[in-house]
Amino acid sequence: MKRNTMKRWILSVMMGYCAASLPCHAEEPLTLPKEEFEQMLDSYQLVLKDYVGPADSKKLLTEAIRGMMSSLDPHSRYLDKSDLEDLERIHSGQYVGIGVGVDMQNGQILVRDVFENGPADKAGIRAGDSIVAIDGAPLFGLRDSQIASRMHGEPGSMVELTMAKRGDTPLRTISVARATMREDTVSVQRLEGNIVRIRISEFGGGTAAELIKALRQLDGPRPVEAIVLDLRNNPGGLLPAAVAVAGAFLPQGAVVFSSAGKIPAINTKVAVSPGVFGKPGTGDAYDQLPAYAQTVPLAVLVNGSSASAAEVVAGAIQDHGRGKIVGSRTYGKGSIQTVFPLTDESAIKLTIARYYTPNGREVQAQGIVPDVPVAPAAAKGDDDTLLFREADMANHLPASSGAPEADASQRPVAEDSKTFGTAGDRALKAALAQLHPALPAGQALGAVWRGISARLRSPNS
Repeated sequence: MKRNTMKRWILSVMMGYCAASLPCHAEEPLTLPKEEFEQMLDSYQLVLKDYVGPADSKKLLTEAIRGMMSSLDPHSRYLDKSDLEDLERIHSGQYVGIGVGVDMQNGQILVRDVFENGPADKAGIRAGDSIVAIDGAPLFGLRDSQIASRMHGEPGSMVELTMAKRGDTPLRTISVARATMREDTVSVQRLEGNIVRIRISEFGGGTAAELIKALRQLDGPRPVEAIVLDLRNNPGGLLPAAVAVAGAFLPQGAVVFSSAGKIPAINTKVAVSPGVFGKPGTGDAYDQLPAYAQTVPLAVLVNGSSASAAEVVAGAIQDHGRGKIVGSRTYGKGSIQTVFPLTDESAIKLTIARYYTPNGREVQAQGIVPDVPVAPAAAKGDDDTLLFREADMANHLPASSGAPEADASQRPVAEDSKTFGTAGDRALKAALAQLHPALPAGQALGAVWRGISARLRSPNS
């Protein structure tokens, strides 16, 4: 990828909300710490001169940059070619892999989510499982980009995974065939009573168009009477996509979030406008949005794995009183990152701001507290897998102004997305009780399971 091309798409991807037209560098004179720079140069020279083995100058300096970024917070980092390809995957929604969403914990890959009908799903991998080795090589001490590169490969090639099955002590080894996957981030489940559950698994480059297409498909002779927006196990993604999703349910001019940082242009409030959906006449444009989406009763499902952009949407809907937030406290990632290219195949992702809900509530290290708390259903036996929150992460950005952080001792339980929308879905049951308070909860739930008529994939089913 040419540098100019890469720079354009990276800034358009916007892991934060710093657009290509904004001045993304603070215009302040730099004062270089002479003593520290001399220490670094002395160390560099000593390694080249006296290290017992060969030393690669480029690698030494690259790792110095990597270490500098990792000292800031868990989300600021140096990006190599593989990392940039992963960012492009988020933007395009297409990649070669086995179909899992993962988190790094204690040198292992903890499976957060499994994409329906993907290779991992067919191999029996479930949320809460952990991957301890790939092709026989342990993962401890590797960076997430190194692990991702081992997971990726040519379509049809095999990868051997050493798994710690959720709740089991013995390790098992399975072989999974990689496949080219298109991540459709929006799925729809029609329930009886003209209620629909819309799940967004991630905020990608096509999410706004997928959501509007799904809402239009539902705009038929059977009018939608209520919507359950399911953001559980959604790790976030592109902030502009989150603004568009919130804007599908909020009126024009409604503030979605505000942000604060050193860059003057980032200290702003971001509101719903037609421009967040794309140019007029395009598939993801505001003129394609059905009117009912902004008027029917709404409930939003969240859990401890709902993070970042998912928290933006939940916070905006909660503050505007547009719908009830149901489930458990969210992850608590309330910071904004922007990617700055360095070379053709490298960049840095830097935390540049904090974001706040429309009413000024900080999300960082605190999360969104539901209006209707519902604890995740306990797994069978004693095999619940606990997940980290932002407040558990080493070197995490603390909440500003001394605001209390989420209790790190109350870690959330991993939930398998295959249980979402089933008869055991406690959070969905509670949401339905909010949307149809006149019906006893059991009666409402029974009607739901009798009335599941379709599961649509949008937009490329």
